[in-house]
Amino acid sequence: MKTKQLNILSFDIEEWYHFDIFSSEETWLDYPPRIDEYLPRILDILDKHQTKATFFCLGWIARTYPDVLKRIQQRGHELACHSDKHFFVREMTPESFDEDLRVSKDSIEQVTGEKITSFRAPAFSISEDSLWAFEVLAKNGIENDCSIFPTTRSFGGFPSFGEATPAILNYKGHQLREFPISTGKLLGKQLVFGGGGYFRLFPYWYIKKEMKKLDYNMTYLHMRDFDYEQPRFNHLSAMRKFKSYYGIKGAYPKFEKMLRDFNWMDLSQAIESIDWNTIRTIELK
Repeated sequence: MKTKQLNILSFDIEEWYHFDIFSSEETWLDYPPRIDEYLPRILDILDKHQTKATFFCLGWIARTYPDVLKRIQQRGHELACHSDKHFFVREMTPESFDEDLRVSKDSIEQVTGEKITSFRAPAFSISEDSLWAFEVLAKNGIENDCSIFPTTRSFGGFPSFGEATPAILNYKGHQLREFPISTGKLLGKQLVFGGGGYFRLFPYWYIKKEMKKLDYNMTYLHMRDFDYEQPRFNHLSAMRKFKSYYGIKGAYPKFEKMLRDFNWMDLSQAIESIDWNTIRTIELK
């Protein structure tokens, strides 16, 4: 194991149905809640390994299940913002994103009593055609962003970001610290391997091999990544079903191995451990 590795552990706290862009907010509470099916196990195993993580929460979750945030906070973990209702940023306007962000931050801060300074966009949906989002984030007190997917993907991506390592973003005079999702290579292609559906897709030996190559690893997981008993949406396409449900049974054992094999920290610990005078600045125009 590399002693100088920067390995950041994060979770996106949303319900099992929030990934589904076809579901309507009006029907969400008609679905059975499952946020607590795995969260207690995750909190217990993090305690066992004396590991802290950053939990990116929806504002909707803060208002609907405030006790979830309180229990995360009581265990000493960092809370951050994951938008209000899991809408994709690149499909919003600056005005609607500003409103969504303000509502979500306020909802989380009302529960925790702590200022929220870090953000991750749903599905890494800040792309090269929505740079305005960084100005909105900065104006609303966000100092740290974890929204960049530094390669191409089916919707968006940010391939011009370059190397998947922390950077300082400068956009119209506003600066943010950026922590992109980390990437590896397979058959010469740059890809994400350590979070969400990618974590479920790849065998653990490959994930471990790629992680050991890097000085910086950012991983992200959802409670639904572990929850094989979650209800299924029958109207989803075959590809969408594959992306949403493949590999769930093996995800928790993989996660246990990952906790044993690497040392992890939350975002705030990572920020403190970096000499920001040595970090590249990216000018966005």
